[in-house]
Amino acid sequence: ADIPLGINFNQVQVFVLLALIAQITGHKPGKAYHKIVNAHIYEDQLELMRDVQLKREPFAAPKLTINPDIKSLKDIETWVTRDDFTVEGYECHEAIAYPFAV
Repeated sequence: ADIPLGINFNQVQVFVLLALIAQITGHKPGKAYHKIVNAHIYEDQLELMRDVQLKREPFAAPKLTINPDIKSLKDIETWVTRDDFTVEGYECHEAIAYPFAV
């Protein structure tokens, strides 16, 4: 897992998928667990990670609202758009310009 540049996007994807599947199946979303097997922070990212990102206080989690008319996987495949999702209370820190390792 690319810790500074990738994992945060993966976490959002899992959270949205969990909420969608819970809604479709009529359950409350539970918890998702992520076991990181191959975590990596590249040498040129280490200083920003240590001196900037790890010193930030996290914000409260935002609230995701999904259109309640979404009731099946077929709905997702056929008519659902990004307008069927809203996010309230999202806050973020200033971007960190991590170098992209190739």
